[in-house]
Amino acid sequence: MRMALRVNDVAISEAKIQDEMTRLRSGYEDYVRANGGEPSEAQLREWAEEDVIEKCLFQQAAIATQPVPSDERAQQLLEAHAELFEGIPDEERLSHGKELLQQRRLMREIRKGVKQPSEAELQAYYDSNSEMFMMPEMLRLSHICRFVDSGNKAQAFLELLRIKADVEHFKINWVEAVEANSDSFQRDQGLFTPVSQGDLPAEIEAPLFALKQGEVSDVLELEGQRQSLHLFRLLAREAPQKVAFAEAREHLEKALFEQACQDAVHTKYDELKASAVIQREA
Repeated sequence: MRMALRVNDVAISEAKIQDEMTRLRSGYEDYVRANGGEPSEAQLREWAEEDVIEKCLFQQAAIATQPVPSDERAQQLLEAHAELFEGIPDEERLSHGKELLQQRRLMREIRKGVKQPSEAELQAYYDSNSEMFMMPEMLRLSHICRFVDSGNKAQAFLELLRIKADVEHFKINWVEAVEANSDSFQRDQGLFTPVSQGDLPAEIEAPLFALKQGEVSDVLELEGQRQSLHLFRLLAREAPQKVAFAEAREHLEKALFEQACQDAVHTKYDELKASAVIQREA
């Protein structure tokens, strides 16, 4: 088997790097395109090599610094998470289980060294990133839903047009029309999930955001697990508003702590890599 890398004299095969490229490919391509770039095999390989080097260095550090777990503890891990050890020969699973437990313990030690953000740090982040805490304009909608397929789509469309006309000419009120005609009434009581910009396709959002309060939309088509036609009625339009610090605090504290933990892991990796001997095979 061709070797592609050596990390502190531990060989990493070409097959392992190719497997990592396969695992990363979809997320890598989405990320690069979202940031205005064009994916390349060379860059994807760089990402994959960096990942396998990082995994190898943390594995080596854990084995070197953490106590060896008992056979019993490793066996418990094997039984609880058998999926983690698929493809590993039976005679090697116990040692792999122990190594995984050592790596987890190393990560816990790194996290223990990270301080929770102070109140002043939380407030400063909130104040300097106010755009992150803005709730966008939101529509509260009621709807009449008809699930359709190719056989009944035209009929359902015409029925919804008739219902809209009856509502607008006061032959039936909206609440009665929803209860009598919406296929999803038993599930949602006629209330549609609140909508903000970007939640739905543009061709659906444009007419919804153009509605005046109390106005009923034209028939609109949505595609999800089931294709459906809808009449929407605007119940309320909520203006953009800033989430108060007190409401954002708990989530913000968790997010900043997790970011600090990730930064600590990256710092540890940089330390390990700086002292490692990494060779690329010819």
